[in-house]
Amino acid sequence: MGATAFALTGNVITMTAAPNARVVYVENGKIAGVGDDVYARELRRNGVAVHDLGGRTILPGFIDPHVHFAQYAAGTHRGIDCRVPTCKTIADVLDALRTGLNAGRTVGDWLIGYGNLFFDQKIAERRLPTRLELDSVSKTTPIVLHCGGHVSVLNTPALALAGVERFITGGEGLWGSPVVHLDDAGQPTGVVAEIDGLLPIPESSVEELTRFYSGTFRSDFLAYGVTSIGEMAESARNVEALDAAVADGSLNGRIALYAMAPALLPAAAACDWVAGFSSRSGPERVWARGVKVFADGGYSARNAASLDDYSRDHSPRAGYRGKLNLSRGALMEAIRTARHKNVQVAIHTNGTRAQREAIEAILAVGDAHDHPPVRIEHLGNVLDSVEEIASWRAANVIPVMQPGFLHNFIGDYLPMLFPATGSTGRLPLRTVLHEGVSPVISSDITLGGEPGATNPLHTIWSAVSRRSYWGNHIEPEESISVAQALRLHTIEAAKAIGLDPVAGSLEPGKAADLVVLDRDPHTVTEAELKDIRVERTYVNGVLAYSGGGEA
Repeated sequence: MGATAFALTGNVITMTAAPNARVVYVENGKIAGVGDDVYARELRRNGVAVHDLGGRTILPGFIDPHVHFAQYAAGTHRGIDCRVPTCKTIADVLDALRTGLNAGRTVGDWLIGYGNLFFDQKIAERRLPTRLELDSVSKTTPIVLHCGGHVSVLNTPALALAGVERFITGGEGLWGSPVVHLDDAGQPTGVVAEIDGLLPIPESSVEELTRFYSGTFRSDFLAYGVTSIGEMAESARNVEALDAAVADGSLNGRIALYAMAPALLPAAAACDWVAGFSSRSGPERVWARGVKVFADGGYSARNAASLDDYSRDHSPRAGYRGKLNLSRGALMEAIRTARHKNVQVAIHTNGTRAQREAIEAILAVGDAHDHPPVRIEHLGNVLDSVEEIASWRAANVIPVMQPGFLHNFIGDYLPMLFPATGSTGRLPLRTVLHEGVSPVISSDITLGGEPGATNPLHTIWSAVSRRSYWGNHIEPEESISVAQALRLHTIEAAKAIGLDPVAGSLEPGKAADLVVLDRDPHTVTEAELKDIRVERTYVNGVLAYSGGGEA
């Protein structure tokens, strides 16, 4: 079905103010028309190939505005899967690593494993493995076990190669403030936080990365109807490989790049890089949209900057509230520099204190409505009070929220970290929408994401069902409707990455980025949402995924 002109009939959900339709007409990669059964008959009379999908649902391709795609794709190809439920105990993890080592699955000299986010709470022992336990796999091969995006465990050779002493004495990290856990004797336990990007693990070649990216985009994104992503770009090599994969046609999708500062470049230089970026693929396929900075770290690292004390059982000292990674002044400078270059800013803010600092920085700079909106990643993980949303509106921000976090950790583990306050205000999507702020939703997929985390229908299920990893119902009054969630993963997500003139809705003139579902999400039960299958995915009118495999 690679014809330049064709039409699809079914249950067409347009994501526009117009009523839902029965047919979408595609010509030369663009949507040429959307209409009813009368329009479909007219197209047939004019010789257009009209394909009846038997009542299946057609909607815009999903847009995931916050992913760590390059890290995820390369990591899953290079690493050993140690996630729960594949591994249920630490002994299982060690066996998996040992099997990988014996099979020669090293990257250079390194053996890489990966577990889930909050791995220490999902593994049977309710703790992370130690350096000595990883040493039982090998005392000569450096081993790293990544546990989500913020925490890792290293064996003795890996600790030596990483030079962790510099972080003990205050060396800076790339995502949050580095932490090296020490035992009672002052020796590293093997657990480290916020230093993954600084580990001296050999990089793959551009050719290898291109292959990794193309395969993973087909299997884990196009297969779930995702046609566009907002990529948090960590290295120039990753960007080169992504652009090469799109340019040669092996990766059929759209990629908005956010230069991670300081991982890719320091913030000011990153703004220059974004402003001057040019891709081989063209500005509607791979483009640099913004710069991402980190106001704090991650909850799994106990590094999210909170307004409340962490539980004494989960913090290094009494009264600990996490760590701010950037001062308000540094945030203000990043915002001013980006505005001068007409570059969007995305600010990582996991904790309530970091979120408040980011909002206050934007308000202090002023003129928030005269510039591209600042994205605040994870804004609303926890909301202290509804009154705070007024400052969000004043700051003209786009909250980039992750309903999957309810399932992954917010539902079960925030009350553990913050016993006094962690059971209320978690990801209050309904309240945010009611207060007139339009968030977007994303997966924030990283290496170690839960199985199926790249599936937007799983994210939508999380927004509707609000079920935790252990099955708890998390503040059900904050559930949103399927229709609302679909908008946040299509047209609203398109706005967040500057793609709304091109994609995100089905209307004439926009790109024919389409997904065909076997069922209508509006008519299935809540439990069935995450089981809906994608039957076809089109990008620019080209069939990029069909059924159980590549088109």
